[in-house]
Amino acid sequence: MKELINKIRQNKLVTLLIIIMIISIILGILFPAIITKEDKSLIIDSVKTFISGIKQNNMNYLSGILQSISNNSLVTILVWILGISIIGIPLILLIIFFKGFLVGFSFTSILITYGISGIIKAIIYTLPNIGNLLATFLLGYYAITFSIMIFKNIFKKENRNWQPIVKRYIKIGLFFLIFSILISLVECFLIPKILYFI
Repeated sequence: MKELINKIRQNKLVTLLIIIMIISIILGILFPAIITKEDKSLIIDSVKTFISGIKQNNMNYLSGILQSISNNSLVTILVWILGISIIGIPLILLIIFFKGFLVGFSFTSILITYGISGIIKAIIYTLPNIGNLLATFLLGYYAITFSIMIFKNIFKKENRNWQPIVKRYIKIGLFFLIFSILISLVECFLIPKILYFI
């Protein structure tokens, strides 16, 4: 455990990404506290409509799965492509921040609707977002690292054997694309079933 902590401390990029992730989650949790009562009512109504749809088995699963796969895949592909460009690093950091914010906001949205009694619902409801955040975090790390390699190759003339590096980056992209599709399936099929029985 100590070795892992030391490695994280030595890796400035991992440390930066963890800090961004933690700050974004905290801001997402706190955000509902600073919005207006009208906005809170909209959040509560949206959550109740979603949960009610699950209880009444009135969910459009096909539409939900297509939209979820589309959104998750698009983000994954975007982060991967941004890793190829040198100027994409700030956007990758912004995407990670947004994903972290969404985790905190989703969790709090359930809590302000159902109170402390809804904490189990909040955890289950947030699980897909946590999975997406971790996937974006890891892919973002690889994308930024790849981008830095390109930068060093162009401006610092560091020679590398690019063939295995590019192959590995493509495999990483495909892995996280498949993972994003699996997360979508969990989000649209498994999570509603679990919430139905709670």
